Order: sequence, then structure tokens, then C-alpha cells
Amino acid sequence: MNYKNNLAISLVVIINILFGLNPQIKNELPESSYIDVKKYISAEELLKFEDISYNIEAPIEKSKYYFIVAHLLNEKIIELNVKTDNIIEKISDLIHSYEVQLSKIHYITSQDLPMFDYKYQYVKFSDKAIINKVFYKQASILKKQYIDIYDSKIRTIDFLADYLLALREEYIIARTRLRTIDYEESLENKFYFTLQDMLSENLIKKTKLSFLNTVTDNSGNIISIINIKNINGEDIILSKDFEYFNDELLAGIRERENGILVKEILYGGNKYSKSFYDFIFDSSFQPLNYDNFTEVYYELNNQISHILFFTFDSIPIGSIEYEYDVLNRLINERWYRGERLLIREFNCFYNPGEGDYRIIEKNQNGEIVFQDIVNSKNTHIRIEGK
Repeated sequence: MNYKNNLAISLVVIINILFGLNPQIKNELPESSYIDVKKYISAEELLKFEDISYNIEAPIEKSKYYFIVAHLLNEKIIELNVKTDNIIEKISDLIHSYEVQLSKIHYITSQDLPMFDYKYQYVKFSDKAIINKVFYKQASILKKQYIDIYDSKIRTIDFLADYLLALREEYIIARTRLRTIDYEESLENKFYFTLQDMLSENLIKKTKLSFLNTVTDNSGNIISIINIKNINGEDIILSKDFEYFNDELLAGIRERENGILVKEILYGGNKYSKSFYDFIFDSSFQPLNYDNFTEVYYELNNQISHILFFTFDSIPIGSIEYEYDVLNRLINERWYRGERLLIREFNCFYNPGEGDYRIIEKNQNGEIVFQDIVNSKNTHIRIEGK
């Protein structure tokens, strides 16, 4: 079997040299009524090329079909290598981050990649090439190469994914005991984005993630829920992460869609509620962990769209709404007491190209109570206090 494969490869290499086209017309492909290069053709379809070629009787038409298949399979191999290498790099980088967080020794992995003697080259479409079945041999060799590369890369991704998911579970269990609601947002984003990439590229099976549907800590508290729903033909990751105070009362919930943070629910005092409560209540007001909660809603660009404040019985305490310009700079911030009583408003005006902006604060009657010019290059402004 190896002798036959080597012979076929040697023959193709020789014919590559004998029948190579000149550079001016190397990108030309013959037209075939059996395959349309203008339409998207999946790798899975190309790998079944013999099923179609079996019904093509004319030798020239059959060779045209093989010619195009070989050309497209070579492109698919390039795409496969780029796609899998990017995913492997992302997983490896994420594994390294989790190992640092967990103070683990870095685990070194190596890929067992297949080696090939033949590399695809464009061959002139000619009678001699047709007689020697060059294009069929090219298509057959590239089919085997694609399968071998795919199997090898998937084995590597499977191994790394198993290790990554184990580290992820250990990490989220380890960080459930919090004195404050500090959060590794960048690490969480990387995890979900990498997971989404693997799913969208069909590089990981959904069943592998089943144990992540509900993860609990050693006390039985739910700390993570991941569900995958197919919406309009696309797999969407819906996730919730839970954090707890030292007394094991729920501290916060973060909801994501495809790795993008869309909502937070924070129980008790937090950085958002503090400035709001300091403004609307007097100094004698002392909120407890479980007498109020805050809902924070995000836009797709990770900017906050609005914040809602509630009592534990879900009675509205107030809200803050944010409005941005096309450069994602905050231009309006409105504070409301109860459901819709406007009590405070900020307007920001930017000087193009200078980085300066002017702040105007108005009270509930629309009267200006404060204004200032700030020299800053920041594109996002958070204004707190009276």
C-alpha cells in the first residue's frame, strides 16, 4: 500500500514539472457542469468527490471535475491549518492563564502532526495530464492529507479542551469565596469567546460540555450554568455565573450570550449603588447585603446602557440611563428616583481632536448646578458624586 502511494506521489511530482502552466494563467480553472467554484462548497462535500465522479462518463469532463476538486481541497487544507492553529493557540493561552491563577506548573504539550512528501502544485490541463490521471491522483492525495491533518488537529484540540474545561471548573470553584465582588472579566471573556469559536467551527462536540451545564461548589451552591441553544441555525451559548459572599449568600449573577456580557445582578452594596444611594439618601441610610440589589445592562460594545436599583422585594428605588455618541463617548447620563422621576442629569460636550470635554450637571428642575472643562483623552467617562 505504501509502495503504491509513493509511486502515485512520485508520478504527480514528475507531471507537475512536465506540465506546469506559465505564471500568467496559473489561476485559471476549467469550467465544469458538475461543480461550481462560485458557490460555497464545504470540505465534507469535497471529500465525497468520488460519489459524483462515478457518474461522469466523459474522461475530459471527469478530469475537469478532479482538477477543480484538487484545487479546492488544497484551499480547504490551508483554511483548516489556519483555523485549527488559531484555536489551539487560543486554548493554550487560556490554559496558561488558568494555570497562573491556580498556581499550577505549566503543562507542556506537543502536536503529533502528519508529514507529507507531496505538496499541491498547479498542473496544466492537457491531454497528457488527463491520460496519466494526474488530477484524480492529486484529488485523492489531498483528500487523504486533509483527513490526516483534521484527525491530528482534532486530537490535539480534544486533549487541550479536556484540560481547559477541567481547569475552568477548578478555577470557578476556587474563586467562589469572595469578600468583595472582584471579577476577572478578561479571563471570563476569553473563556467564552474561545468556547464559542470551537463550537462555531465544529471543533468541539456539545456533549463534551454537558458537565458544564450546572457546576456546583463544595457547599452545593450553583456557580455556573451553561446552555447551548440552536437559534436560526446557529448555536448560541447562554451562560450564567454566580458568586457568593463569605456567608454563602448570593453576591452576583452575570449573564452572557456567546461570551458577551449582557446583564449583571449585584446583591447589596456595589460601586454603582454606592454613588446613587449617597446622592438620594442621607448619611443615616445603611443598606445591607440583602435589602437591595442592582441590575446592570450592557450594550454589545460592553458599554453600560442602563442600571436599575431595587429593594429586595423588587420595588424600584431608581435608575441611571447612559447615552453615547458614535465614538462610544458618554454624552448623557440621567438619574431617576423611583420609576421615572428625573433627579439629576449630566451632559458632556467634546472638542474634536483636542481630548477636552465640557461637563454640565443639571438638577431635577433642569437648572445648571455645576459645569467644568476637563482635559482628558478618555473615551468613556464615569461621573460620580454630587
